[in-house]
Amino acid sequence: MPIAAGFLHFAIAIFFAVHAVRSGKQNYWLFVLFAFPLLGSAVYFLAEYLPTLRHTHGGRKAVRLMQGIVDPNRELRQATIEFDRTPTAYNESQLARAHLARGDVERAIELYRHCTTGAYANDPSFLKGLAVALFEGGQHAESAATLERLFTAQPDQQRGDLALLYAEALSGAGRPEADAVFDRVMASNGSIEARCKYGEHLLKRGRQADARASFEQALADAKRGSRHSRDLNSEWIRDARNALEGLRTSG
Repeated sequence: MPIAAGFLHFAIAIFFAVHAVRSGKQNYWLFVLFAFPLLGSAVYFLAEYLPTLRHTHGGRKAVRLMQGIVDPNRELRQATIEFDRTPTAYNESQLARAHLARGDVERAIELYRHCTTGAYANDPSFLKGLAVALFEGGQHAESAATLERLFTAQPDQQRGDLALLYAEALSGAGRPEADAVFDRVMASNGSIEARCKYGEHLLKRGRQADARASFEQALADAKRGSRHSRDLNSEWIRDARNALEGLRTSG
């Protein structure tokens, strides 16, 4: 058992050492990792590896999991205290965000709905929060309708992440205009994430050849990009590879 544990600690240290070299970290990390295999790996994970995970969807889940282990109610508790002390729309939106981070989607939707009434009915940050919560709750049609409400009030908001979310929501709702919206998004957003999501949309539409081309383009872009870019998009790169493997297997 001690030998197996020692091998596991050494394997983890090697994993983080490879990450350190590829990410261009200072060389002293290699000494820390191999001089103190268990403690060094723990320190590297918290100081260098964990922060990079915040830039990926899967990583954000991992970060929330780690935070939940240390203090599962910290963010929600603080948001509740602030809202109880000063029940403003902003504090209510922060409480909604805290519930969403904890996975309590229905409560988050309820709070965001209340934020987007009265004087703040067209507030872009509140409408965005509501649209995201609805999307995560699988209510794609209402998420799309909320974004349309936002775009009507603030046309300049229909770009970037919100435009991509709108395309996804339309796709999830099965609305036929999703194709045209995705086409517009892809004309201005050539990110690896966008190409993967477009590929997933095309697969749902039965357009396998087009989906394959989108996934292949995502991997080609990743190959041309920097190491840092590949780290940030590791989840989408993996999804593209898995999708292509599935397409090869199916035919």
